[in-house]
Amino acid sequence: MTLLSQMSDSAQRLTTPRAVTRIILAIILVKAVLILGVLPEHRSSVSDSYGVGFADQYNVLANNIVAGYGYRFTPETAPTLTREPGYPLLLAGLFSLFAYTLLIAQAANLVLSAISAHLVSRLAKETWSTPWAVLVAPLIYLLHPGVIVAEMRGGVEITFVFMLLCFIMAVLKALRSGRPADYLMAGLVLGLTSLVRSTALLFPLFLPVYFFLLEPVRPALRTMALRLAILFGAAALVMSPWIARNYALTQKVVPTASVQGIAAHAGNYICKNWSAEKGFQTLDREAARERIALAEQMGYDFEDRYYLYFYDARDEVEFNSFLGRRVFSEYRSDPALLAKCMSRNAFNFWFSGKNRRSTMANLLVQAPLLLLALAGLVAGWSRGDRRLIGFFALLIVYTMSVYLPIHAQARYSVPLVPILSILAAWPISRLLERGVQDP
Repeated sequence: MTLLSQMSDSAQRLTTPRAVTRIILAIILVKAVLILGVLPEHRSSVSDSYGVGFADQYNVLANNIVAGYGYRFTPETAPTLTREPGYPLLLAGLFSLFAYTLLIAQAANLVLSAISAHLVSRLAKETWSTPWAVLVAPLIYLLHPGVIVAEMRGGVEITFVFMLLCFIMAVLKALRSGRPADYLMAGLVLGLTSLVRSTALLFPLFLPVYFFLLEPVRPALRTMALRLAILFGAAALVMSPWIARNYALTQKVVPTASVQGIAAHAGNYICKNWSAEKGFQTLDREAARERIALAEQMGYDFEDRYYLYFYDARDEVEFNSFLGRRVFSEYRSDPALLAKCMSRNAFNFWFSGKNRRSTMANLLVQAPLLLLALAGLVAGWSRGDRRLIGFFALLIVYTMSVYLPIHAQARYSVPLVPILSILAAWPISRLLERGVQDP
């Protein structure tokens, strides 16, 4: 047997479904040993640049649910709308079954990452004709440092990645079939995804672009409207208990969470006061202190934390609405400031970390991946399935557009790593194929 045939046979063996599954599980096992066994000893050194513990108070909400206090930050403060309920409820279930510990959240992250890697492999198979892509794409995803950091956190990112991939699979099936039942299912998955994190909720508004530019036979406007109505209607049905609960508390329709005002204020403050000496994390803390001062001046009753813990849910919604109105009123009166902040957020979305060291590390990781993904995007447009490539491009543009006017940092781009991995799999797979053909 020649060297060429040996390498070709090896490539075929490595890219079979069973082999891909084994490789994914092997990587997850190594990660489990490192994250659950080795890295806890070095968490303090890592946390200077990357948050690797419980994050964004999800664990606090979950712990209060388990303790019987309900969906609130402390037993004394009011029920909150600050965070969507999906991830705290998942944590609460895990804490009830096992124990209140970061290890449980990390173990759940690893399980969801393994499933997500399989979904990435399936999408890569649908996107590219090269067999290497089914292995390369999940490897890029699993070995991406941002994903590894997210797996170490008790945060929402990995759960949202998994739910977003489920939504992508469901909506792609609906786009291919055009059947109302498939749009209904995609809407149900979108509702569940939005209860974990609401970023994807308005993505269907970008689907008319898909219909007009990417469908070989453009559906009638009435058909498009019906499909979107079914999709949004199903999502609203899933989210209705949360919406009804929020209305009962505040007499306002709050479909997702109230945190947008805080995010807008933080982004605005960091943009206006940016300096390399202070860095992202310092400015973020300064913005939090300014919010506390504003809330005190306005006479609200609350506990002064990063996320203010209000004693009345109506105050929480009113204060966040005030922050949002204040920021966007400033942008309307100063469009140049908005342009400046959006351009800075475009950089922050992919690269910005807690400090200069983490930002430089993010640059070293993200820049090559973005270049490879761009190469895959260009190649796919001319050689691959344009509908899939166009869909991925729309999702990337949409996700960035959610954050650019408000607030952005590199961890917000982690949910797009699966998409970037699929696109970047093309140039890497082509290099591997050439290596087999020309040893």
